[in-house]
Amino acid sequence: MSKKKKLFTLFLALTVVFTMCFAAVPAYAASGTAITNADELKAMSANGNYYLANDIEVPANLILFTSYDAPFTGTLDGNGHAIKGYTYTASADWTEQAALFGYAKKATFKNLKMTNVNISLNQAGTAAALVADSENCKFTDISVSGKIVGKSLNTAAGIVAYSYAGGTLTNCKNSADITITKADEGSSAAGVAGFIGSTGSMKKCSNSGKISISGSIEAASISAAGVVLNVGKATSCKNSGTISVSAIGNGSMNDECIAAGVAAEVDTAVSCSNTGKVSMNATVEAVAPHRVGGVFGSVTKSASKCYNKGAVSFSGKSHRGLYVGGLGAYLPKVSQSYNKGAVTVKMSSVKKTEENKIGGVCGDTVDMRNCYNTGSVTVTGKAFVGGISGYAHPWGEKVVNNYNTGKVKASTKGAFKGQVIGGYEGAEMVQKRNIYDNYYTGSGKAYGWGFVTWHKWVAKASKVSSIKAANCPKLSSKYWTYSSKYGRMILKNNKEK
Repeated sequence: MSKKKKLFTLFLALTVVFTMCFAAVPAYAASGTAITNADELKAMSANGNYYLANDIEVPANLILFTSYDAPFTGTLDGNGHAIKGYTYTASADWTEQAALFGYAKKATFKNLKMTNVNISLNQAGTAAALVADSENCKFTDISVSGKIVGKSLNTAAGIVAYSYAGGTLTNCKNSADITITKADEGSSAAGVAGFIGSTGSMKKCSNSGKISISGSIEAASISAAGVVLNVGKATSCKNSGTISVSAIGNGSMNDECIAAGVAAEVDTAVSCSNTGKVSMNATVEAVAPHRVGGVFGSVTKSASKCYNKGAVSFSGKSHRGLYVGGLGAYLPKVSQSYNKGAVTVKMSSVKKTEENKIGGVCGDTVDMRNCYNTGSVTVTGKAFVGGISGYAHPWGEKVVNNYNTGKVKASTKGAFKGQVIGGYEGAEMVQKRNIYDNYYTGSGKAYGWGFVTWHKWVAKASKVSSIKAANCPKLSSKYWTYSSKYGRMILKNNKEK
């Protein structure tokens, strides 16, 4: 054999060896102690590092690390494998926890699937597929499918029910349905996580499961959200599941009820979206306004580059108020966001018009810039009703460079209807300076009610035949671009889907 042929043969052999080596490398680089069965999972130490070497099944009603004083503090790497068919069934009147891990603190969970989860309880404290109660844990690439059912659960979620001192969740997905009935003592549920707190964050998390809470409420509140109940920051999170809340009863000391596509409450949100249906039926006499939002129940700081395409609806009574919005119920500061979903409200009883605020983008706002609504807003009952916001009060802030093309209907006598905003207020001499350069295509007044009637100071808006650059010159090219697909301006950094 010639020298060239020998070299070629050696090259082919090395190529085969390298190909076989790389083919053997797993999708995830796992380290630590391998777990191959349920017994090895149950034998984990509190601070150890573990990974699944294959899919496993675990016995019914298994809860690991059930003591608050001895939580799991290590790492569990699913290594791309699944814990299949986790089941927890309890017929007792009260179950404190139901989850694979009872308590975890500063632990890491990653690259793990939990499939065909089946949790069925009566009353319970915290319930989730993976962790019931955690403290400052890290969850990455976790997915859950199956169902969680309870008659009265305090807090239920697909992956983690409660987190103390924050925590982070990244690329976590829930497709499990969560159903709570007879929520007489108050309940809350979310697809991915429950209460994470203001120091916690979520990124690229999503829910496609159906989240439903119903009950006769006497002295409590109920909340449902697609992704999370409460978190500090949410980035690129989305919901496509149906979210529904039904709160009936004769209670007179109830807190407000909340239904939201992504988050019931969040401090800061960026690039979050909802395409699922969000609805509430409430007849209880709450002590604070109920909140229904396509993406958010409320945002305490700011929301930007978010959108909603799902239908948002409320039916029932307004006792101490109602906030409903296509994007969010209460958004004090929102920018570069839009709503395409229909907003429908039917109130059978209204005590005070001024406490009901319904809008295409949000129910109530303080500062809104470069946002728009194309969904219909239809309201039966006395309320402030607006194309972009039901109400605005920008004393030192602004509501500018927004537009509405959606139909606004509020036929009830006593309702204040505006194609842009239902009602607004501010210092007498700043209203014109703080609410301006807004556009609309529908018929009727731009604003339903203003704090002053002096022409010199009232807010202004322009009625146009179409939302094009020539008609809406204040929609700056820095944020807006024309879409031939929709025949109107859309946002550059949040392009309409």
